[in-house]
Amino acid sequence: MKTLVLAALVAVSTTFAAPTFAEDHDAEFEAELDYLEELMSYFDLSEQFVELASKPEAAVFFAVEGIVEIHEENETLPEAIAILEGALTELPGDRAARNIIRFQLRDLYAETGNTQAAIEQLQAVLTENGSQ
Repeated sequence: MKTLVLAALVAVSTTFAAPTFAEDHDAEFEAELDYLEELMSYFDLSEQFVELASKPEAAVFFAVEGIVEIHEENETLPEAIAILEGALTELPGDRAARNIIRFQLRDLYAETGNTQAAIEQLQAVLTENGSQ
């Protein structure tokens, strides 16, 4: 599908660019080529993101990062902490997801000055993964 879309874009661009190609249009033609290259890079990146996001652990990671990013922008980190703590109770058997969430909670607790809670998250990671 990506190849088909890119081929169509190149064909359309070539159709419009070829008749007007002359020395005085070199800059415009180069700009169009740059745009197409940028678009192709975007499609490649989008395809990689979709492939990665289809993996459960990556999907959890992206969701957790999104939650934190939104709450950082709104300066409401305690709400992000509450959401992530809630997610821990909803995912009792998913070790990978719990690890991702606990590491993010560690960062949030440290950022909000609650170092004891940050340490507790790290201890929980060790305990849940059989290291303690």
